[in-house]
Amino acid sequence: MVVYDAVSTLPLAGGREAALDYAAGLERMMGDREMFLRVLARFRGDYRDSVARVRLAAVAGDLALAQRLAHTLKGAAAMIEARGLRQQAAQAEQVLRAGHMPEAQIFDSLDAELARVMAQLDTLLAAPAARDTAPAPALSEAELSQLCALLDLGDSAAQDLVERHGAGLRALLGAARMAQLQAAVACFDFEGALRMLRPELAGRTGLFSG
Repeated sequence: MVVYDAVSTLPLAGGREAALDYAAGLERMMGDREMFLRVLARFRGDYRDSVARVRLAAVAGDLALAQRLAHTLKGAAAMIEARGLRQQAAQAEQVLRAGHMPEAQIFDSLDAELARVMAQLDTLLAAPAARDTAPAPALSEAELSQLCALLDLGDSAAQDLVERHGAGLRALLGAARMAQLQAAVACFDFEGALRMLRPELAGRTGLFSG
């Protein structure tokens, strides 16, 4: 039987609990999905071989280093709500802190749980990439006019509007110029942001006519 996680739509064989709690992790990030996905991507890149590093340090006799590595992995696992991994890393850390070499079973269980987390991350992080291939929603004339008006007035509400319509603006400006626009708005350089938009929007809104 295959059970599906309602939040992340990941298949959980035999009803087994997911390796990480997507909903809880998203809540930890105050509902900011893009930020959470960036955190997950960073974890996947930084910790894929983390258990191997802990094991190598322990086998080399550097139990203090192995304990620090296990502690770091425990904290990172907690950040993404990978509770099983956090528990396994905490167990390894406890043994290492006591100055003992963990049994092979502890490393094997930790490695297996990390593999489960990485498998779920691979699936989660592949989904947004597929969705990114879909056309971004176009901004309406009203939305463009509202943004330009706010920038012209120097109203900080323009920051929220740029964030809200990020996909449409990115499709209009391209990734590089969108990053420049976001930087200008973040620094309250509304005049500079308005100048950046003017060439793109001149033919689409009466704000820049004449």
